[in-house]
Order: sequence, then C-alpha cells, then structure tokens
Amino acid sequence: MSHARSPLTVGRHKKNSSDVALEQFHAHLCGDIMQLTDHDGEECPGFLDVRMAVGADWMNVLKQALAACRVFVPVYNSRYFTSEWCGKEWYAFERRQQHLRERPHTGTAIVPVLWVGVQYLRDLPPVAAKVQYNHSGLGKDYLESGLYGLRQAGRHGKYRSSVWALAQTIVKVAQQTSLKPCDVDLFRDLRNAFEGK
Repeated sequence: MSHARSPLTVGRHKKNSSDVALEQFHAHLCGDIMQLTDHDGEECPGFLDVRMAVGADWMNVLKQALAACRVFVPVYNSRYFTSEWCGKEWYAFERRQQHLRERPHTGTAIVPVLWVGVQYLRDLPPVAAKVQYNHSGLGKDYLESGLYGLRQAGRHGKYRSSVWALAQTIVKVAQQTSLKPCDVDLFRDLRNAFEGK
C-alpha cells in the first residue's frame, strides 16, 4: 500500500485521525484478503510502512516490498500526488511491470483506492490518469466520498462493503497478472513518476 502521511503539526503528540483510519483500513483489507486466499498468515498479506521497526533502513525495506508485492495499491488523496517518495514508489513498481512484461504477465497490477472523493483529485498526473480508479460496483457514494469520507460520515456498512469489494479486486488482479518478484537493483536511480516527462 502506497500512501502519503498527514504532516505533523505543531503541538500534536498523537497520530492524525486520517492516519489512524488508514492503518485500520489496511488491517480490514488484509483481514479480508486472508479470507479470500490461502495465505499462510506468517506475515501480513499487505505491506504498510508504518509498521517498520525503529532503526530500520526504511528505503531498503520499501524497495524490498516493491520488489515482492503482487499488487500495488496507491491510496489517492491530494497529498499523495505531491509526495516525491510516493511518485518514486509508483515509478519503481511501473519499472518492475515493464521489466517483467516479457514473461507471462497481462494487465496492470495497480489497484488505486479513493481515500477522498474524486472532486478533490484535480489534475491527476498522466501516469495515474491512465489507470482506472472507478471500481465498478462500489457505486456513487464511494466516488463522491472515498473510503475516509464514508468513515467520517458514519457510513460504516458502505465502508466495509467497499473494503470487501476492493479486497476481491486485489485478489483477482494478483491472480490474473501473476507478477513475479524482481531484484531490488532494478530500483536504482528512481525518479518521481508524478513529475511527468
């Protein structure tokens, strides 16, 4: 899961509520994926960088996750597309997909998630604009509010059904694309995919 954290503000000593909600979404999503697959559960089926150990080489840990993950799940909000590192994560995963195209691989293994409604996502970078984010079946409420908006509005049933549908999509994409792991050396000299060119 690729996401942009909320910035720290002066005097804030605990996590922003949206960051807490993101961690809970990740837990719900991973729980649903466990139900849909035969994942052994020895490790969480999805990676989220907030669970990194203190003192870890965070850049290497992220690259290892990008080299092994079966599906890339960017969490769309306005801050996401202004984050240099999120742009580098996208670039790394896109490079991996291009590198492995010669092998049995069809489609893209990118499944975007709307954290906020589409009206807050103006001028998507070209690399993101070409990836479908309108998940059929999730409906108008998801498009207008995003997952965080549904939670904030107290629409917990719609939120949970959307997470379940996203988990189903992620599992289906992982099975269809069969993206193989790559060597992290492929991720040398990363650039921000959101800057165009």
